[in-house]
Amino acid sequence: MLLTIEVSDPDEGPALRDLFRWLRDDEDVPGEVSLAAAPVPGAMSSGLDVINVVLTHAVGAANLALAYVGWRTARRSRAVLTFTRPSDGLTVTVDGGSDETVRALVDALTVPPEEAPAPDPGDPAAPDGAAPGAP
Repeated sequence: MLLTIEVSDPDEGPALRDLFRWLRDDEDVPGEVSLAAAPVPGAMSSGLDVINVVLTHAVGAANLALAYVGWRTARRSRAVLTFTRPSDGLTVTVDGGSDETVRALVDALTVPPEEAPAPDPGDPAAPDGAAPGAP
């Protein structure tokens, strides 16, 4: 399963690159982790960095969430991150590392794409809304 992780604010690029190094060095994150440039609509060149994570099994989503919490705790970063599953467009935006936020992230990412419910735009905890703990 492919996931992408990106920052909401272009000024948070250093935090994203720091998370990339953290994930790359974490032995419990199964799969490949790479840093790529995301295209910016209407721009001549690529702009923001994104992290691409290819997980090898469903448990990998839980391990990824735990690695995220470890990074957030160790770095005290304030970056707002968006996790996206391109196969079905599911997105989860997180701002914090509370247990509730991590649970929402794991719950959203471990639902197979074919079983993902249609998003409810009015529900802030819905997969395409901000996870609990977000502003």
